[in-house]
Amino acid sequence: MTHADRDKPRGKTVELDDVSLYYEEFGAGYPLLLLHGGLESSRTWLHLIPNLASEFRVITVDTRGHGHSTNPAGRLAYPRIASDFAAVIEAVATDPPYVVGWSDGGQHALHLALRYPQYVRAFVAGAADYHPTPETQGWVRDFFGIDALGQPDLTQVERMLGESYPRFRAMHAGGDEHWRTLVTQTAQLWLDYPGLSDAEFGGITRPALVMVGDRDGDVPVEAAISMYRTLPNADLAVCPNANHSIPWRRTGWFLDSVREFLRRH
Repeated sequence: MTHADRDKPRGKTVELDDVSLYYEEFGAGYPLLLLHGGLESSRTWLHLIPNLASEFRVITVDTRGHGHSTNPAGRLAYPRIASDFAAVIEAVATDPPYVVGWSDGGQHALHLALRYPQYVRAFVAGAADYHPTPETQGWVRDFFGIDALGQPDLTQVERMLGESYPRFRAMHAGGDEHWRTLVTQTAQLWLDYPGLSDAEFGGITRPALVMVGDRDGDVPVEAAISMYRTLPNADLAVCPNANHSIPWRRTGWFLDSVREFLRRH
């Protein structure tokens, strides 16, 4: 099999009025939905799927505007994305799935559990932010190189992603224009995000596992602890000597923690 063959879409789509959502399925068992981070696609989970698919029916989805999913709406918003995932679950899952999200996928898991709890059995919010702060906004502006007109600098994004840039860039099928549009929409999503209030966090009653690395430069441990204390039915897992890349750099710890939590629910 050539690299081109491996990169061909193998999944299906859920067609909604305003978007085509690409998904793939692996294995058999109770459904497990994996939600990827910003500027990525469901391909980011490929190294974990063989392990998880031995026990679960794994469903991966490209968030609207990412990978092979479309986004005719022209912008990204967490409530709209939560409704997308609810529609995918309604279309392809026989039972409310376990939901595991990392980074922006963790934010999506929170919104899905808040707005559509009937579609979530239990969820993992990994490296998700609690409340955006001025420091958060400053990091977003630095990461995207936002200019005076509010536009991102693609060269700055490449520089910030460093050696990971080719991996991020290769996940999206639409060429340079797709990448440029995705970067612009993601920058606006993160800059405009007000976060969830404590009252909203308190309304998320599904069992939750909050995960973070103790050296995560994007999500401080203190933010994860606050989230854990505010969610009414949550566990907390802090990975020692780990940054934002736990699923890829500390894969064994990640899988063990997720499996132990899901088996209890």
